[in-house]
This record gives sequence, C-alpha cells and structure tokens, in this order.
Amino acid sequence: MAEVDLSGSRLADDLFFVMHDNATGRMRLHARLTGLGLAAAILGELMLAGRITVGLAAGQIGLVVLDAAPPEDALTRTALGHVVAEPAHRFRTWLQFLARTARADVAARMTAGGLLRPPGRRPSRRQVPVDVNIAAWPGGRVNLAIQRREPLSVQDGVLLGLLVATGGNQLVLWEQNPRYLSDSIAALPAPLQELIAQTEAAVGDSVISRR
Repeated sequence: MAEVDLSGSRLADDLFFVMHDNATGRMRLHARLTGLGLAAAILGELMLAGRITVGLAAGQIGLVVLDAAPPEDALTRTALGHVVAEPAHRFRTWLQFLARTARADVAARMTAGGLLRPPGRRPSRRQVPVDVNIAAWPGGRVNLAIQRREPLSVQDGVLLGLLVATGGNQLVLWEQNPRYLSDSIAALPAPLQELIAQTEAAVGDSVISRR
C-alpha cells in the first residue's frame, strides 16, 4: 500500500478523522454538529488558501472572494463556485448550506484519496480509515501540543477552534485547558477567528432548533 503524504493534509480531512472513531467510523457528535463543523472546515480550507475572507453581505457578516480561480480540488472548487455565484449570502447561510452534504462530500474526497475505505455493503454505511495511525494523527498532534504547551500551526489552530465550536473538544482532547484553547484561537488571524465564532453560533442555533 502506498504511503499517504501527511505534510499536505487538508483541514476538513483532519477534522473528519477527529470527529469519527478510528476503528468503527462512528460519529462522535450528532450528525448536525458534524456537518456544521465540516462545512466550516471546507470554508476554512478556502480561507487558508487565500481564496475567500470575511466581509459584509447585505450589512451582515458574509464572505468576500479574493481569488476566484478554480482550485484543483473538486470539493473546494465547488464550494468556491457557489460563493462566487451568490456572494450576498450571510456567513451562517453558507455554513447551513454546505453542512447538508459536507460529511458525505468530505468522505468521498477522502475515499478517492485513499484515506477511507469505501462503505461497501455494510448496513451502517460507516467508513473506516485505511490506516488507523494516519487517522489518529490529527487528534494526537493537537493533544501533544496542548500537553507540551506548544504553539499550534495556523491550520491546527483552526482545527482546535472548530472542535471547541462544535463541542468535540470535550470528547477528543486528553486534557481540557481553557486558557490554552482561548489563547490558541486568539492567535489566529481575524477572519479565521470569525469562522470559528460563526460556527459556534450556528451550532448554538442547531441545538436550540432540536429542542
């Protein structure tokens, strides 16, 4: 089996691994929260690549396209195309829109990239990692940084922030360190901080709507 290059891991792929059990493929969070987190990670990939940023849309927080050139990756190319075509939507509208299919979309990309096994005929339709060690690495990387009080890369800072926004930090972090979490998020560029804040707000709306 060919080795998977971890040096260029994608934010949404990393979050997918952290949000699912490495052995069974079971979601650790409710499907709505998983979808919102992965939708935010897709937008986060575009923000990290300098394709979009935060701006105002109809007087509310939205997205601004910085570079409309289609990315090579089909998933982010499709997401960027939607934003280019309809730039007036609110940030939270994009989260809700992408969240409808985000889990399936990210899983399809990871399957095509050799990171997940195809679902096959399993009744649960769960997909398990091809390599458990690769699946465990994003969460392990963040947990080790927390234990060692080391600064995170920007991408891992966003990964941690999205875990906090969805409540996943309570399930996957070995050590709950509120000061480290808040400092790591505060160290991110302002647009990425807003991504996390908007995700947390959308998660709050989702939780309220289920009551």
